[in-house]
Amino acid sequence: MQKIRSMLFVPANRPERYSKALNSGSDAVIIDLEDAVPEADKITARVQLKQWLIAHPEQQVMIRVNADQTPWFTEDILLAQYANVCAIVLAKAEQERAFEAIKSIRNLAIYPIIETPYGMAHVEEIAGFPAVQALIFGSIDFQLEMQMTGDALELMYFRNRMVLASKLAGIAQPIDGVTADFSNLELLSDETIQAKKLGFQGKLCIHPKQVDIVQQVFKPSFAEVQWAKEVLAAVQAAQGQTISLNGKMIDKPIISQAEKILQQLD
Repeated sequence: MQKIRSMLFVPANRPERYSKALNSGSDAVIIDLEDAVPEADKITARVQLKQWLIAHPEQQVMIRVNADQTPWFTEDILLAQYANVCAIVLAKAEQERAFEAIKSIRNLAIYPIIETPYGMAHVEEIAGFPAVQALIFGSIDFQLEMQMTGDALELMYFRNRMVLASKLAGIAQPIDGVTADFSNLELLSDETIQAKKLGFQGKLCIHPKQVDIVQQVFKPSFAEVQWAKEVLAAVQAAQGQTISLNGKMIDKPIISQAEKILQQLD
């Protein structure tokens, strides 16, 4: 399963920006019908996106649809029928009925955004819903719902819970939320490093200039790659005997970690 390090949002009502997003180097592009589009433009944006999907069958994109509690959900998810929609990103994911509705149109990957108190309280259940590929943390909306003012230690428990829920459900590692201040690249780097340490596989981006930093942070570092190569070389040289490297024992979890690091280079 290929890791997604970066997911870049682009507003659905700005089709002139789609190409720039697709050429940004991001692992995935999410065309956004939800937060990025004013209510008055929801229907027009959907029509514009539909026309673009028909005209560009060679381009693979994800689509963030409005929550199933909204009047736009039913029409939004009909876009799943187009083959160049590789995944649906579901806003304010809570109920299984939304996943079943998407699945009834086409069986494709779903990325639920955990951004409500109910969603977080049921995150383990949501992680096991049909077609869930990975969880996404909608940290900003979640903060607002919880009336929280911090995004670091204040949200640590909830990030840890999402990582654990993903592991227990046997799905990919989660994707962390956006850094809203897209001009503060130092903050972006710090938050991305923290997400990686916590066990996230990637991070949402809201501006193309965020993509490269996120990509670089989530790639294995030179030191990690060298360590992994040394571990596997030691395993091969030991020929089934007890293995140690630099005075430390090498067991199955260490070998597995080394293999995963090198797999990310493919």
